[in-house]
Amino acid sequence: MVTIYGSMTCFHCLRCKQMLESLEIEHEYLEVEDAEVGRAFRELFPEAEGIPQILWEGQHLGGYTELTHKIDEFILNNEGETP
Repeated sequence: MVTIYGSMTCFHCLRCKQMLESLEIEHEYLEVEDAEVGRAFRELFPEAEGIPQILWEGQHLGGYTELTHKIDEFILNNEGETP
């Protein structure tokens, strides 16, 4: 399971969501503009300088670039199991 903290006005956030959808990787997209999500975001990522921030199987992965690397790794391994 992948969790994306992002915004609908952020190109990289939406691109992350698109990539996961196209590969049928189970994910959850959370809008940081939502007050409750925003509070959780600040608690989880107090050092974050931007969005998206992504959790891959509960572990902080990073942002857009890190997700693209993880997806490349996932495709290469192609174990047939989605996170």
